[in-house]
Amino acid sequence: MSVRGDFDELKRLLRGFERLTRPGALREVSRAAAEGAMTALQERFRTATDPYGRAWPPSLRAQLEGGQTLSDTGRLRRSFSVQNVTERGFAIGTNVRYAAPHQFGAVIRPRRARYLRFRLAGGRGARKGGRGRWVTASRVELPARPFFPEGYDLGEYAERMREAIAAWLEAEL
Repeated sequence: MSVRGDFDELKRLLRGFERLTRPGALREVSRAAAEGAMTALQERFRTATDPYGRAWPPSLRAQLEGGQTLSDTGRLRRSFSVQNVTERGFAIGTNVRYAAPHQFGAVIRPRRARYLRFRLAGGRGARKGGRGRWVTASRVELPARPFFPEGYDLGEYAERMREAIAAWLEAEL
C-alpha cells in the first residue's frame, strides 16, 4: 500500500495550523472579526439601514434637504473605532454623545425653559442650523436608528465578520 499526494502542500498546511496555535493567534482572529464589524458598521451608514437590513426612519433634515439620515457632517460615522481587542473578543466605541439616542431612540425635553426652540433647515444647500422656519416644541422624539445589533442575533454583522476571519485564515494557511 502506498500514499500519494502533494506532500509539500500538506507540509504548508501543517505549518499554517501550527501558526494558528501560537500565542496571540486568537487575538488576531478577534482583530479580523473587528475589521469585519467595522465594515458592517460603515455599511449601516452608507445604506441607512439597521443591522438586519431594515431602513432607518428618515430624519426631518434629510427630508428637507434631500440628504441622508445620520450623515449630515459625517462626525458620528467617523467617530467609531475598535477598542480593547483580546483573545475573547473586541469592543467598538465612540466618544460622540449623541450616538446612544440615535441607536436606541430618545425623547428630548427642555431643561431650563418651557419649550425647545430651533430652526429647521431651509431647503437644498442650506447650511447646518438652517435658514428655514422656527419651531417651538415641548418635546422632540428621535426614533431609534440602530447601527449596532442587539443581543445574540448579529444580523449582517455576522456575515462581514465571517468574511474577515475567512480572509485572515486564508492568509495564514
